[in-house]
Amino acid sequence: MTHANILVVEDEGIVAQEIKSRLEKNGYTVCAVAHDGETAVMQAECRHPDLVLMDIRLNGKMDGIQTATVIRDRFDIPVVYLTAYTDPATMERIKVMEPFGYVVKPFDSRSLMVSIEIALHRHRSESERIYREKLQAVLETAGAICHELNQPIMAISGNAELLMYTLDPESPLYPKIAKIKSQVERMGSITHKLMGITRYETKAYTNGECIVDIDKSSMAMG
Repeated sequence: MTHANILVVEDEGIVAQEIKSRLEKNGYTVCAVAHDGETAVMQAECRHPDLVLMDIRLNGKMDGIQTATVIRDRFDIPVVYLTAYTDPATMERIKVMEPFGYVVKPFDSRSLMVSIEIALHRHRSESERIYREKLQAVLETAGAICHELNQPIMAISGNAELLMYTLDPESPLYPKIAKIKSQVERMGSITHKLMGITRYETKAYTNGECIVDIDKSSMAMG
């Protein structure tokens, strides 16, 4: 089971506390309880929950489906709907939103927990897939740019080598041109590695972020 932070959105106070109690007994953390859509959006922004349990019928300007739409679009948080209403019109609105889960009241704890775990797993899988696709697109673009850079890099390197050949090694310009040649060759090595990446590995960076490890990724080609 995932130890997730959950936002409960339920307009009936007693029902909300019952849901909160069930979740906590099963190892989840309820980061907040909201009774209307406006408060739910505010809590989602402030608390950054892993998942929202959303009653469809809410008091206020927004119902549960409208509130879930805002939360999904703004914060990319998965929503599992809770409702006693299964009429065709409500179900059609829910299907359009492609929900991560749907639990009909009254429900038992087991079915609720299963729905939560499936929703969390699905959202995590989709987030990883989108991340991989975006990264792959960036790497492909970088590879295309590197391919275009190869010719000017080779021209600079060749001309630097020619200048070094014509200059007296004791000339003050000689070490400067040699440094230019060395750095250009380094650029060429990096672009060659980038063009060769078909799979990638990451390494830790600052502030807990990860970046592509160019050396390991280019080695992973084989």
